[in-house]
Amino acid sequence: MTKDRDMQDIAAEYAGYFDFDFGDSGVILNLTPEAPPELLRMIKDLFGNDTQESLVKVYEALNTVAEADDVFNCEVDEKICTLTIFCKIVRYLEKNAKN
Repeated sequence: MTKDRDMQDIAAEYAGYFDFDFGDSGVILNLTPEAPPELLRMIKDLFGNDTQESLVKVYEALNTVAEADDVFNCEVDEKICTLTIFCKIVRYLEKNAKN
C-alpha cells in the first residue's frame, strides 16, 4: 500500500529526530534542534507537554509504525504506549501522508 509506506516513511523520519543522552542519571530522550515544528506540535497536542514520558511514548509509537509490516495490524507495547495514544499518532501520520 502506498499510503502505508508514506506513513511509515514519515514515522521513520520523525523517529530520526530523537536523540539519546547517556548520562550519569540514566538515559534521557530528547528531540534534536532540527526536529520539524509539526513533530513538536503533535507531541504537545497529544500530551500538552514534551516531558520524558511523552517523548518515550511518541518515540515508541513512531518506531512501531516505521517497522510494521501492516500499520493497521501491528503489535503495540501498551506498557510503553497505550493503544489509544498509538491510534492518535497513526491518525496524525495518516493525515500528514495525505498532504
